[in-house]
Amino acid sequence: MMLIAGSSFAQAKDDPLEWKSNDGTQSLKVGGVLRFNHRYEQWKASDKRGFGKLDFDIFRLDLKGKSGDAYLNASYLVQDQEKTSIEKAYVGYHLDQHNSIDAGFVYKPFAIYPYPQNGWTYHIPFFLGYGNNAAPGINWNYTNPDWDVKLGYYPEMLQTNLRYSPEVATYDDLSANHLPFQKSYQNEKKNQFNTRIVRKFGNDEIGKHEIGLSGAVAQLHNKLTDKNGSYYAASVHTNSNYQRWNLQSSVIHYQYDAKNPDGVDDDMTLMGANGLTPSYFIASEGTIASLNLAYTLPIQNMGKLKAIRFYNDYSYLDKERSDWDASQMNTTGAMFIASPFMLWADYTWGKNANIIGGATNGTGFTSATSINSDKWMYRVNLNIGFSF
Repeated sequence: MMLIAGSSFAQAKDDPLEWKSNDGTQSLKVGGVLRFNHRYEQWKASDKRGFGKLDFDIFRLDLKGKSGDAYLNASYLVQDQEKTSIEKAYVGYHLDQHNSIDAGFVYKPFAIYPYPQNGWTYHIPFFLGYGNNAAPGINWNYTNPDWDVKLGYYPEMLQTNLRYSPEVATYDDLSANHLPFQKSYQNEKKNQFNTRIVRKFGNDEIGKHEIGLSGAVAQLHNKLTDKNGSYYAASVHTNSNYQRWNLQSSVIHYQYDAKNPDGVDDDMTLMGANGLTPSYFIASEGTIASLNLAYTLPIQNMGKLKAIRFYNDYSYLDKERSDWDASQMNTTGAMFIASPFMLWADYTWGKNANIIGGATNGTGFTSATSINSDKWMYRVNLNIGFSF
């Protein structure tokens, strides 16, 4: 509300949920999306209610505003199972034409972000903490036609009951979301630094392309031993647009070196979010590769339907332990753009990934010793959203 204090505001003619000052230097816009979802899963825990029923997915409320060189950006979500989360919530200031600073619950810039895939179904990078991941802290941003550089510092991670994206978590902080055999895992990140450096090049003839490097380091504090281990991650990533085509790729190597009590398996690290899904283990060291391809087809003379975006997202996790089998996911689908409506239709195939198999594949990101480990399984997902 500080943005509109002392100013004369009028409702925007083309948007009843946006207000602008008479001189255009200040504005406030309320938006959001309501989504419904339905899926069919191959494994026994699948929903037996049939394809005719759409269930509540999320309600997201967005708030954007500016006042001169200052701005704000926030998104609050109400999710299925009465869970809530903060996707982001920060204020910022444009220092000049190329430099800005964000502070609050900011995105942690790393690799392909904030969304590491095209489809509605999140892929392995997201479930290992490399997608749509926010934390309390500060980012410095530098952009010009050739470069996009971001540096960030985060003294601690977002509280588990507010997380949208999974992150390293302690058993105690996960509350009812944890499982009894995870009790000895009490690590949390402190004092994390991220950097993302992207070089941009190209033109209308050869397309617009980006190649980048990302890095992250942090302390890994153990609440039981009161000792600090370490965490690091490094990535090389690309993003290319040529006519109607988009190609994204990334390779991420990460390692958690925890100072666990004696008898705790250092090869596993506990991850968790706000309880929408149970907490789970991931391999403490591994390499993630992803390759995403999309094609956007314009549509004419079909009412609100303006375009269909076809995509295929693939991700692969190679674990450092040679006796732990790799995890893989592949999603083929289409996004139908008919503003204010948007519909995703995904077919996901995968193995040794907790999202494919659920509890029957609960060790997918580690030793792959669950009931359905090393089996290719599928899920069909439909999601429809209304934005405002």
